[in-house]
Amino acid sequence: MTSPTSPLPEDTASAIGTTPPTQGATGQTEVIKAAEAATLPTSFGVFKPVGHVMIGVPTQTQLETLVIALHDAGWPDSDVRQFAPREVVAQLQAMVDNAGVLSGAGYEITFLRRYLALAKEGTTWLLVKADDSERASTVGSTAVTCGATIAEYYQMLAVEALIPLAPHGDTL
Repeated sequence: MTSPTSPLPEDTASAIGTTPPTQGATGQTEVIKAAEAATLPTSFGVFKPVGHVMIGVPTQTQLETLVIALHDAGWPDSDVRQFAPREVVAQLQAMVDNAGVLSGAGYEITFLRRYLALAKEGTTWLLVKADDSERASTVGSTAVTCGATIAEYYQMLAVEALIPLAPHGDTL
């Protein structure tokens, strides 16, 4: 029996291997644990990772495929980070609950609530560093080929949907 504090296989770096991400194994990601989630970039107290793409994929297998594809496209381990699957709902819920008063009408809180709803349905999440629109576009197209249902590029004044949403929130 696994103790509650024992890491589950899906809570390891992409669950692809046990090699620490700093050793550069193909397919590794840094896992964003609950304690670290509070240090992610914010605007008015709500999650806003400027210069990053937030990607949601339906399954861990698709996420692992995406991680490998990103590494093959030149992204280093440190620029591809995964929210810990066992903790993601709690992490996102805490971010929503702790959002600043001024975030109520902003788009950042709307996106965060969407991420939370999708996480509750089983979506797994990657946060990928993208220094410019061209790199973000590459991340988005790679994500689509690996089955991602959502990919949003956070810029200073806007968030760009790299995978268009259908009118009712479903991906195309």
